[in-house]
Amino acid sequence: MSSSSEMASSDENQLLGPVTFDGGIMGFDEGAAALDALISETERGSETPPRNEAETRFHIIDTVLTQVLQWPRDWIHVEQKTDSGYTDYELGEAGTVLIIEAKREGTIFSLPSSTTKGIHRIPPLLRDSSNKELNEAMTQVMTYCSSRGVAPAIVTNGQQWVAFLASRTDSTAPLKGKALVFPSLAALRDDFLTFWRHFSTEGVASRRIYGTLSVTRSTPPPPLSALIHNYPGVKKRNAMQANLQVLGELVLEDFPTNPAYAELFLTECYATSGALSNYAEVSRELLSTRYNAVAESSGVSSEPVQKRKGINEDLAKDAAIAALSRRPIVLLGSVGAGKSTFIQRLIHVDAKEVFDNALTLMVNYGQEGVIDNPTDFTIKEIERQLRDDHAIDIQEKKFIEDLYRTDLNRFDSGIFGSLKTTQPGTFELKRIEFLEDFLKDRSDHMARAFERISRSRRKQVIVFLDNVDQRSREDQNAVFLISNELAAKWHATVFVTLRPETYYESERYGAASGYHPRIFTIAPPRTDTMLQKRIDFGLKILDAKESGPANQVGLSSDNLEYFLKMLGDNFRFNQQLIQMIENVSGGNMRRALGFVTQFIGSGHLDTEKIITIQKFGSSGYTIPQHEFLRSLLHGDSIYYDPKESPLPNLFRVSQPLAAEHFIVPLLLDFLDRHVQVKNMNGYMDRQAISAYLQSLGYTLDGIASALQYCARHRLIEGPQMDASLDQSEQCRPTTVGIYSMKRLPGLFAYVDPVIVDTPVLDQAVALKIGDEFTLDGRLNRTTAFREYLDNCWEESNLHSAGWCWPSVSQALHEDVERIRRMSRKNK
Repeated sequence: MSSSSEMASSDENQLLGPVTFDGGIMGFDEGAAALDALISETERGSETPPRNEAETRFHIIDTVLTQVLQWPRDWIHVEQKTDSGYTDYELGEAGTVLIIEAKREGTIFSLPSSTTKGIHRIPPLLRDSSNKELNEAMTQVMTYCSSRGVAPAIVTNGQQWVAFLASRTDSTAPLKGKALVFPSLAALRDDFLTFWRHFSTEGVASRRIYGTLSVTRSTPPPPLSALIHNYPGVKKRNAMQANLQVLGELVLEDFPTNPAYAELFLTECYATSGALSNYAEVSRELLSTRYNAVAESSGVSSEPVQKRKGINEDLAKDAAIAALSRRPIVLLGSVGAGKSTFIQRLIHVDAKEVFDNALTLMVNYGQEGVIDNPTDFTIKEIERQLRDDHAIDIQEKKFIEDLYRTDLNRFDSGIFGSLKTTQPGTFELKRIEFLEDFLKDRSDHMARAFERISRSRRKQVIVFLDNVDQRSREDQNAVFLISNELAAKWHATVFVTLRPETYYESERYGAASGYHPRIFTIAPPRTDTMLQKRIDFGLKILDAKESGPANQVGLSSDNLEYFLKMLGDNFRFNQQLIQMIENVSGGNMRRALGFVTQFIGSGHLDTEKIITIQKFGSSGYTIPQHEFLRSLLHGDSIYYDPKESPLPNLFRVSQPLAAEHFIVPLLLDFLDRHVQVKNMNGYMDRQAISAYLQSLGYTLDGIASALQYCARHRLIEGPQMDASLDQSEQCRPTTVGIYSMKRLPGLFAYVDPVIVDTPVLDQAVALKIGDEFTLDGRLNRTTAFREYLDNCWEESNLHSAGWCWPSVSQALHEDVERIRRMSRKNK
């Protein structure tokens, strides 16, 4: 048995100082003084009859929690309903971290006479039948903890405090483990350091009780992939597939940006932004509010760049007069929404008359590696473009002398003017030094240069700061501040492209709060429209007879032409395919196009079969859902790899608990059913999510892991953060998340690949699931995995108003049997 003094001395180097929280300052000394006062009060009232449960809670337990341990009152929740009754106390800020079962003061826990403060094995404490009250209290709180997914628990009558882990994952039954016992308030005072270090807010958050009671965190067994040599492997392509991959990327991704095809692409193949998808799994109302959080947080109104009849007239006007207002124009759009393409369309088509009479400069932050100083990079790039593209060298001697002519005249008439005739060499040196002082302020020099260029050429100077969203968050904030400085000090119209969450964060933390730019939002176009137009563009290039880059590289491929025609037909009529690409790309046109080019050269397809059917078939080739899904799941690998695949493993586990297999779909389902678009733009407090999942028995650790997994795989998003939700109090579902939850788990084509990445907690089942290559073997493996999940669901006693594994299991069973029948028929 370890004494409490030993426990305290082992941690004396980590003695707690004051710890801050939102409600004020809490400290060890204040808590100890409050405990002394409580003990004095209870000793004075020892002659009065024992208090009932409510009085015990009010007079003693509430005092211990709020004054001794100094928990904020709004972190203490009483009489919370569970499936098996009402908990007395649940403690926690964003989810329950500790449950307390309170008994009336007169209910004495008959602890063995040898029981001292400190750690004790639980079985001897409960062995005597006279200690029925303690046994019942611990059993009752175990039920509550199990339903909430909470391990730490305390049972107390106000005077005696027994803490233990009421829910465990280390193969030890809760009542067979250990407990931390304080047999009286006096014992609690004698070892207050131990009590404080375990049950103050900081103590509970640091999980010290787990170490004290000798609980090690169990990890799931390794998945099948750990046993596969050279996992995930590289899928080889045959010569036809490799050729199609290269040609597809050239035609669909490279040539649209080639100057020789720019006019054709921008005039005939550009897909305008703003249309809402008919295929998105999240509501159209949610899609329409994607930028509302920015407007609401900043108080600055925003307008779409596109309206029903074309380009927003206000944007064209602002492009012409923004230099006079001395504020930048912000083009706000998510990653891959088409901001760069929109800019090119704006310059060459929609506002051509404005830009034809302007000197346009484009600073592309996406083409560079590490940028140490965004301001220096911006100025250097502008200087380079002025010199190389417009024959204006602002460092040239003649340009500088002309720019500072008035200042030079003042110098010539100054104190050094007499040296011009008597000491011409010294005069010239002083003159150079005089000009050098102006050049040291590079920003001011650029501002004066722009003013001269605009005046002498009678042209407006327009600067685009593009692809800023491909930089780090720090760089994005820096470039936004640069855009404001350029607009305020330079004689130029400045456009800057940003992500909505970057602008939101800049507003929230002050970087943008002092500025009032004009904001125009760029929503992604419908994926099917974009892909159809891109395919049409590729076919026009292949059909073109005149000379051009395609002819110069010898681009001629009947196979590619047939494949593109097949894709074009599918993008017009294959709703299942478009639904998949639309949702998995999540509004990122760059990603959607990448999925298509990957599919064109995928080593997982029977490419020759597809082209033959398209060439000779009466109605062409219809891409089945499983073929495109296989390309997405595997990519260039032989096996599914969650680190590379755009699709998640919905059955992953972070703890060896059967219910963990379902936490991600249940989380996504809850968000899908409860998001409030009108009130919160689709965002939900993480606290509500935690409370729901805890009501199903999930732990806060498991919930935090699931949220991070969902964010990392773009299944959910926060208003400020791209991937990490650590600093975000809210999140909402994405089309990727809802599509994955609703459409994938019932498909053999999805479940079969992800099996290799899923730990199987039942060793007997794990032995049946191996690396399979034949269709029959994979079908049998999927059946075994489905039956294993059936048992996990039953064992977990889960309930849900929405997503329910038994229904999904039935759909998966039917899909497996359908494929099995087709396989037998084709043999």
